[in-house]
Amino acid sequence: MKRNLNELKEIAEWLEEKYNQDSEDYSIFEGAKPGVLRYNDHTAVSLWACGAIVCIYDKIYFIGEDDGNWFVRDEEKDQYGYCGFQSSFSIGWTESFVRAMSDLKDYVWKNGKPVYFSGLKKKIVCHYRLDGNNDDKTN
Repeated sequence: MKRNLNELKEIAEWLEEKYNQDSEDYSIFEGAKPGVLRYNDHTAVSLWACGAIVCIYDKIYFIGEDDGNWFVRDEEKDQYGYCGFQSSFSIGWTESFVRAMSDLKDYVWKNGKPVYFSGLKKKIVCHYRLDGNNDDKTN
């Protein structure tokens, strides 16, 4: 998990360089312009009105944003060591968040590699994974 936390912090810094109050791609009223960005071969970032949803391989994490300042809340680690999850947000952000999550899912399905259910003779796709190699994965 520490590796993912470090990568999330790097992504937050990258976002702050690209989407700050002085950026043409940022609105003080609407946040970063929505869209899915590819950070590297195993990471995609979907922007929404008050943050970013990050897919690292096939796990989802959240980066917060406020007035062009991006942050990872590593103090919110739970008993499993996960970080970056928001515990709550305004219902007013729902449409933007849902759109960003859906766009990210579509992006990973289109650009990822299939992960198959294990233990079955017939290959059935469980989900997709962003990955730099072409090896089939099994869940």
